[in-house]
Amino acid sequence: MTILTKNERETIALGKKFAKTLKGGEVILLIGGLGEGKTTFVKGVAEGLGIKKNITSPTFVLMRVYLVKKSKKQKNNPSAEFTLSDPAKGGGVEWAQGDKNEEANIKKLVHIDAYRGLNVADLENIGALEYFGRKDTACFVEWGEKLEKLLKKLKLNYYKIEIKHLSKSKRRFIIQNLNY
Repeated sequence: MTILTKNERETIALGKKFAKTLKGGEVILLIGGLGEGKTTFVKGVAEGLGIKKNITSPTFVLMRVYLVKKSKKQKNNPSAEFTLSDPAKGGGVEWAQGDKNEEANIKKLVHIDAYRGLNVADLENIGALEYFGRKDTACFVEWGEKLEKLLKKLKLNYYKIEIKHLSKSKRRFIIQNLNY
C-alpha cells in the first residue's frame, strides 16, 4: 500500500494510526535515506502507544527501549485499514475501522538504528535480537533492509516500510506486511 503525507504532522499521524494495527511481536524495517522521515514516523507510533518521552534517532546508542506505560491493555484494531484519498489532489490518509477489536499488550517499543551496517552478531551483542518476535514488543529498525534475510530465516512476520522524500515536506510511504 502506498500513502503520501504532506508534512511532519501527517507523518506523525500516520505513525499513530499504524500503532493501532500492532498486536505485539512485529519487526518493522524502515528503509529510506537520511532525512526521509523514519524517526518522525516512529515518534507517531510512540504517541499512538501512549509513550510520552521524546523520541530521537538511536544513531549513536544503536538501540533505545521505551516502556509503554498504560494501566489497561491497549485496544488495537488489527483489522483496521488505510483509506487513501486521490494522490493527484495531494494524497492524504483516512482510517477505516474494522469490526473486530483485539487486545494487544505491547509493553515495549524498541527503536534500533542499523545505519552503521550492523550485522546479526552486532545485533545479538547489543541485545536487539532478544526483542524480535516477542509478543509484548514492537521493534522498529531504521536502515533495516539488510535484516530481511534473517527475518525470513527466523520465520518472523515483519513489515517493510519504504520512505521516499518527494519534496521539502512531502513523503511517500510504501508499506508491506510480510508474513511467514
